[in-house]
Amino acid sequence: MSIIDLIIIFASGLSLVMALGLIVRPLYFRNVVLAIILALMGYITFSLYLLHSQKVYDYPILLFFQVPVELCLGPLLYFYVLSLTGDKDRLSRRDIVHFVPLLVVGMYLIPYFLYTPNVQREIIFEMLNQSKHIMLRVVFTASVFLPVIYIAAPLVRIVLQLKIGNPAEKKIVSLFTFLIIWVITGIVGVGGTIALSLPVLKIINLFVGLVILCFYLLGQRYPYLMQYGTVHVGGESYSKSYLNGLDLNSLRKQLIAMMEGEKLYCDEELTLPKLSEALGVTQHQLSQFLNQHYNKNFNNFVNGYRIDEAKKLLIDEPERNTLSIALAVGFNSYSAFHSAFRRTTGVSPAEYRKKNIKQQGI
Repeated sequence: MSIIDLIIIFASGLSLVMALGLIVRPLYFRNVVLAIILALMGYITFSLYLLHSQKVYDYPILLFFQVPVELCLGPLLYFYVLSLTGDKDRLSRRDIVHFVPLLVVGMYLIPYFLYTPNVQREIIFEMLNQSKHIMLRVVFTASVFLPVIYIAAPLVRIVLQLKIGNPAEKKIVSLFTFLIIWVITGIVGVGGTIALSLPVLKIINLFVGLVILCFYLLGQRYPYLMQYGTVHVGGESYSKSYLNGLDLNSLRKQLIAMMEGEKLYCDEELTLPKLSEALGVTQHQLSQFLNQHYNKNFNNFVNGYRIDEAKKLLIDEPERNTLSIALAVGFNSYSAFHSAFRRTTGVSPAEYRKKNIKQQGI
């Protein structure tokens, strides 16, 4: 196996690992959508490898799954772009219409899935080398363009209306750009293979693998941005140091979603810079927002959530030791937890547990 093949296989596996890394987190809408996109792109990358290595004949059924994967990818990319701009945070019944092509084509492909492997191999060979099975070729070729069509409109909106004053948003766009390059290169590789021939497929797939690696590195560098950052479009530019021009209601909703829904406070490495990046605002803006709207600085704001969660765990899990609870809610030491807890409640964690368990008759 060549170095290029190893890079491609590693990149394909890495995309699946990234997807799993998002799934094990709380099921935030964008995380789930991005995880599925990464998993599907990992599948496409692996399929490209099977094609250019001619190993597709060993696993012929995998090629027929390529079309459903691409038809799923289009709507998911669309939902992900909308989540970047804050326009979508959940699925609705109307979203079912986006998957109608998947249902129609899926029914058309059912016989191909039911064929024996030998028949599937024969069909693939004839489709790639003898220009037979014209309708099937049309389905394969047409399906690769659906993701491009789906991301075109919202992507143009972001490009035309992006506020350029916020450095955090530039990083989000960088992450998204790598994702788009990855998707387009992958589908061009598949489409080119089905419609034309294999000569440049290996080089295309190597490029796809390198894009995956870059996307992974950027995601590690800016993890909060990839999962929670929002690209603001339209309206006036942000003030660099104050709240003028900010949509404070939107900022408040995002902050609540991250702290109460995602429980970001449980991350002991959560800092003002990280949270401000995730929210797409500057540190000064977030600090001033917390001060004016919550009358707290960053540490007191985060510790407030941690203490509230600790109070719940102390009562709900009476057998759990307090050090374990302290670490679970985001404190990096028992002393810091004890000090913050006593300062907030007036009693120690042990005293709080004893008093409340006794009152509840536990």
